Amino acid sequence: MVDKKITQSVEDLGTVNKTLWLDLPLAGAKWGLGSGSERETLAAAWKGYDASMRLATAALDNLYRTPLFGEILARSLDSALRWQRLSNALAGAFFTGLWQVVGLPTTAETHALRAEVQALREELRSFTTGSAIRSGERTVVTEPAARLAAFQVKRKGTGAVNPTQAAA
Repeated sequence: MVDKKITQSVEDLGTVNKTLWLDLPLAGAKWGLGSGSERETLAAAWKGYDASMRLATAALDNLYRTPLFGEILARSLDSALRWQRLSNALAGAFFTGLWQVVGLPTTAETHALRAEVQALREELRSFTTGSAIRSGERTVVTEPAARLAAFQVKRKGTGAVNPTQAAA
């Protein structure tokens, strides 16, 4: 099994070298002089490409099977994650001050604004469909004047959505 893999790798290496140094330059020269065709050049190029991909795949497979590679990767991954945490903390500290200087909104402010826009959207939807939504409850208001009064009472800060309070 191992002999077959080694034999295949040696054959692929020979094919890549032969293609790069003999077949491809000859096919390109023949095609350039008009005695060869584009098809011959492409066949030589694909032959070399396939052999080089088989060779690269075999080399990577052997690398991944090596225990030393796994150990090095595990140690470097741990230190890379530590550097990532440190750089995130430094970037957060730097950009927090920068946001204040530039005057751009922070993420928390943007989320609060989106929540407020969503609440206004629901309020407008309830105003146009004839029902008022408050804390998950739904009160149906049928008259446009009562809907407008309920909206105005709510906007004044009483928090009332009940149309009977709005009419009073």
